[in-house]
This record gives sequence, C-alpha cells and structure tokens, in this order.
Amino acid sequence: MKVLIEFFGLDPVQFNEVGLSLSTKDLSYAWILILFVVPLALWFFWISLKRIHSPFRKTFLISLRALTFFLLIFTLLQPELEFKKSHILKNRIAVLVDDTKSMSIKTFPSEQSRAEIVRQAFGTNQGVLESLANVFQLDYYLISDQIEPTYSFSSGVHYSPKKTNTDFEAVFSKLKTQYDGKSLQGVMLFSDGGDLAMPPETISSGLLALLTNWEGPVHSFQAGTNHMFKDLAIEEIDSADFGFVHQPVHLTVTIGASNMGNRNIPLVLKDGDTILLSRVVEIREGRNRYSVQLEFTPNVLGKHVYSLTVPLFAGESVAVNNRKDFQVKVIRDRIRVLHLNGRPSWDSRFLREVLANHPKVDLLSFFILRTLDDDVGSPTSELSLIPFPTNLLFNDYLNSFDLIVFQNFSYKPFIDKGYLTNIKNFVESGGAFVMIGGELSFQGGGYAQTDIEEILPVYLEDKPQPFVDESFAIQLEMNPSRHPILQLEKEPGGNSRAWEKLPELNGINLGLKPRKNANILASFVKGRDKYPALVAGRAGKGRSLVVATDSLWNWNFRQIGEGGSGRHYYRFWNNLISWLIDEPETRLLKIETHKERYEEGEEVLLHVSVFQSNYNPYVGAKVRLTIKTRSGDMKLATLKTNENGEVSHRFIPTEEGFYTIKAETETSKRKLEGKTEFSVFSETAEFQKPRVNETLLRRIAEVSGGNYEVLTKKTDFSKANFKNPKIEIKTSSKYVPLWDNWWVYALILSFLSLDWFARRKSGLS
Repeated sequence: MKVLIEFFGLDPVQFNEVGLSLSTKDLSYAWILILFVVPLALWFFWISLKRIHSPFRKTFLISLRALTFFLLIFTLLQPELEFKKSHILKNRIAVLVDDTKSMSIKTFPSEQSRAEIVRQAFGTNQGVLESLANVFQLDYYLISDQIEPTYSFSSGVHYSPKKTNTDFEAVFSKLKTQYDGKSLQGVMLFSDGGDLAMPPETISSGLLALLTNWEGPVHSFQAGTNHMFKDLAIEEIDSADFGFVHQPVHLTVTIGASNMGNRNIPLVLKDGDTILLSRVVEIREGRNRYSVQLEFTPNVLGKHVYSLTVPLFAGESVAVNNRKDFQVKVIRDRIRVLHLNGRPSWDSRFLREVLANHPKVDLLSFFILRTLDDDVGSPTSELSLIPFPTNLLFNDYLNSFDLIVFQNFSYKPFIDKGYLTNIKNFVESGGAFVMIGGELSFQGGGYAQTDIEEILPVYLEDKPQPFVDESFAIQLEMNPSRHPILQLEKEPGGNSRAWEKLPELNGINLGLKPRKNANILASFVKGRDKYPALVAGRAGKGRSLVVATDSLWNWNFRQIGEGGSGRHYYRFWNNLISWLIDEPETRLLKIETHKERYEEGEEVLLHVSVFQSNYNPYVGAKVRLTIKTRSGDMKLATLKTNENGEVSHRFIPTEEGFYTIKAETETSKRKLEGKTEFSVFSETAEFQKPRVNETLLRRIAEVSGGNYEVLTKKTDFSKANFKNPKIEIKTSSKYVPLWDNWWVYALILSFLSLDWFARRKSGLS
C-alpha cells in the first residue's frame, strides 16, 4: 500500500487507504460498446483466425486481442484511484468556566474565592477528565457575555477571572451557533450563577427557550454558597437617561442585603458633594432585596453624574457595591418666554408669530392696548381686560421663565421699580433678557439709571434721545459666519449674500452706548456717525441683547412681498433665542470627547475649542484641564490652543466609573469654563449582585436534563453523564486518474503492434 501511494507521488502520512472508482460522467456509449461492439469484434476475430492451425498461436492472438479491447474499454470508463485518509472525530463536550470578577469573591468559612474552589475541583477530578477525554473531545471555554476558547483546565494556571459582565443567554446563544451541525453532546458549567442581564432568582424566557431545545444535558456546578455571606449593595438603579430641568426625575433603586440582620440604613443621593436627599430603608432578616422609589428635581442644564450610597458595615464581603453612580442629561423640555409689548405694531405681530409657532417655546404674552394717558372717560379700574399680574410674574414665577422680552414697553404704569431688581437678579443668575426698540423702550421707557440698564449691553444717556423714523440698511460689524446669531445660512458665501439681500429697516433708537465687553453685531450708519442697532452682551451668568429698532418685521413681510422668503427672519430669531438661552453650540468654550463610554484601558481623546467674544478663534489660550473621579479632583494638563483656537489631549483613565473633565481659561475679558462627562465601563458591575444565584444554576440543569451540584472537596465529575460517546468517521480523498496517462495509450499501441506482427508470422494479412 505504501509503495503504491509513493509510486503516485503522494505522502503516506496523509493517505492510508486506496480504492478504485469510475467516472460519474455519462458513459452510455461505453456500455453500448461493451454489450454490442465487443462481442461482434471478438466473433470477427475468431472467424479470422480459422486458418491458423497452431492452438498456441491461436490462443495467443485471441488473448492479445481481448487484452487490447479490455484496455480500450478500461480507458473509456475513465477509472481513478481514490487515495483516502480516515479521521476519528470524537463527539464533543463544552466545558464552560465563569471568567467574571464575581468569581473572586471569597466563600465562608473556607476563605477561598469562588475561582479557587473551581480550580481545586479540576485538580481533584483530573483522572475523571482524562477518562472523559478518551471518548469525548473536551472543548474548554472562559465565559462572560462572550465565549473564549482556552486550554485544558488541568492545572488552572491560566484561570484568573477578569471580565466585567455575565450574560448566560448570550453565552448559550453563541454556543448554539458555534456548534450548529456539530456533535455537541452536552455542557459542564462552572459558575456562581451571577447574571447581570436578568433579575436575581429568575431565568429569562430567551435562555429558557434555548435550554429547552438543547441537545444534551447541561450539568451545572455551583462555585461558592451564600452561607455566612454578609453584604449590603446597591444592585440596580432604574432611571431615564435624560430629564427636564425644573421637573422631577424618578428613580427606582434596588438594594440587596445578605445577613445584615434588622437595622435601618440611610440611602443618600448626591450630585457631586451636594446631598440632594436621604431616605431611611428598613432592612429585615430573611429578606434579601428591597425596592425604593426616589424623586429629585434638577435645576441646572447639562450632563450630571449622581451617586447613591449606603453605609459600609464591618464584615461585608464586598465593599465596592455600597456606591453606584448614574448619569442623567438634564435638558429643556420647553423654552418659557415672557413677552411684554407696550403697543400693538407690525413688529410685535410678526415676533409673536415666530414665538407662538416655535416648536419648543411656551409663550406668555401681554399686550398693552392702551395707556393711562388715553382720555376715554372711564374709571382706571376698567382700563384693563384682566389685572396685570405683576407679583405673580416678577416674584412668584419669575424663575420659571428662560427669556424675558420687553418690546416697546414702558414699565412705569404697570411695574413697580422694585420688580426691576428681581429681573436683574434673574438675568445675573443665568436668565436671558432682550429689549426691542421703539418710542417706549430704553430712555423713552424710563429705564435709564435703573436695574434694567445694568443688565443691558449698552449705557443709556440720561437725556432722552429721539426715536428716529428713518429708513436704513443694517451694517454688520462682525463676521456673519462666526457669530451664531448672524448665521442665516450654513455656507459662508450664501450667508453673506443673505444679509446683503435683506430689506431696509425703518426707525431706530439713538443714545445707546455699548459697554466695554459688549459685542456690536450690527449698526445704523448715517454719514460719519455710527449707531448700534444690534448689541449682545453678558450680565453675570446670563445673557442680554438689544435690538434698537422695531422694524425687523420687514425682513419677513417685505421680503415675501418682493418675491423672496421670510425664512431668514425666522432663522434670525431662532438663532437669537438659542444664543440668549445659552445653548451648548453657542458657548465660547467647548470641550468634548469622541465617545461617551470607554472600555477599561481605552484611550480617551479630548477636544477643546476656545473662541473670543466675537466668536473668532482664541489663539494661544492657556486651557487648564482638571479631572474629577471617585477618588477626587486632580489636575490633568495645561494646554495652549492653536491658530484655530483648538487643542486636543489624550489620556488613559486609571479607574472605572464616571469622569468629569473641566476646562478653564482666562481671556482678557472674562473667565471661560466648560465641562464634559464620560464613563469607563464599570469593573464593579459584577459586584452589584454578589450573591450566588442558586436558583438560576439549578434551573439551567433541570430544564436541560442535567445535574446540579455545589462544588466541594468531595465533588466527583463522573456523576455528569453524557448519552452518546460514539465516534464519527470523516474521510478526506484525492483522486488520481488511471486512464489519462501516456503509458496506457503506449500499451494499447504495443498490443496492436504485437498482434500485427504475430499475424504476419502466421501468414495472415
């Protein structure tokens, strides 16, 4: 056999059997030849040899011709030698070993970790595993929410649990896919039963369906017990990813307690170092799980990292699960606008239309239809349809608004001067204020030397200045592609053309002098004189803006009348509102990460952009980065912005949890701050549910037809039976054709030549 294999140039190591096979092609013509032509030819040959009297010579010629025809037929049948190699394939058993961090928890009273108990069991059952390996293929895997092939567990050297998430449904789903069409005869599962994807003491419907249809038993071996296991943990926090400012956020907190006796423990909710609320939870012996409902109201926009803590008691098995952080993005559900209009006008009509139709604006608008100076012969008490609710608006509910608009409004007949102080405090605390021009605005409305003047981005001349009723084309004082208020179009060229095509305005307030730190966005130019028409500025933490004209409605009405569109008017007011309420995209310092969640050990990329007050890049700004973690605050780096006002920084977080990165820089005018938050995949997630899940491991075994056993020093793996230890044989083949060779045709030609020669010697032609 070996000689034959080598004769055809093959490796005897690769092939150990030889067989003959015929081609599967259509050879009907060959069978016709065999059945009809060959007998006819042999008969003809026999007749042609009657003149030969020598029996030997006649027999020789008949044999020679028969051999020739045999070779011809052999060639027509296209025979092939099949060289085969047989493989013995054992049926498989999957050995699954929990590789998550909860396996590092110690078990009382032995003080062994759950991982050490598994390692010890493999050591004492080495003989059993070897016996199983004689009849089965043992495939070893480390499991978490993934399955990872590993070497034999004979020594356990490579076993050091490190994964951060367990998901049995995902594990068995991947295992089923991997062994689809293969001979998996059963599973041996070594775990503490902790599963972060399902509630404790339950089995998911998906996992139940998988195990019900599982081929072969799943034998579960429990690592560790809950005997003398003492722990207090915040297991879960059920909360929305976002909440609305000034509206309650609801939480459902699940607390786990093991062997904690009877005691009352405080549950504390914090925002950084600020305690938001505290709740007493009654812990009672014999009950392991508690659900607590909490509610708090965020008052500051942005992403916030909150923490929930319970006290750490002596003797607890796990310390890291007494605190759990969660993140909520606080957003505006609506922009609340208070609009006071001193006189009906086209400008007020179109502005009300913008505000009323804005999808995110809740508008409260008051129109003054007439004033006390109007002589109508009626009592003062009858001059209003409803009483003007000054105390409610400017005292009780003032902080519920985001933006206050005074449009051609004189306060004196309607608002006590003391309420102006409340408006000032509202803006300086982070609110927004805009005053729109007209005869009753600025000095005409009596606002000089009041608290309102202090929050405006302009000074008001003591001497009232006339409201000039004159047409003018607005002149921009800033790059319209930089400042967010002036961006009517995204493309710079299109934006400039949009401003050039806007209709002229009519009427402007004079006597306004911009403050030092204010930004003049646009002006009214008359000869050599220039008067501010649009001025933006800051007051404390808030923003304010001056529109020194009451004719912006022309950008809508006249634009449409001239065959254009009023969308630039709407875009302008949308931009103005976004800037006033300090939307993130309008801030002068922006800091962001390229992701919101990172894996442990993954590099974080920070990107910082700094702008001047006119939104030009702030070149060479020194940006200080500080980082806040569970461990506290620390300086991260000091960087300098490039010619684009940008700078990047990379670093690798050193611990799990939520991170807050704060960026600060000092400009010539003010201090800029910004922050961003991200999370690093929690290493402690496996410790939030630290109890051994006996129920789950028992159900996995029961549903699949396997055995459930708690690992001890006496555990015998031989009790795990598998039904089908038979082998399957699979063969690999290589075919070598016998007919398509030069020597076959040479042999046929030689036989024909020999036949001719013998016939000539016998005197036959």
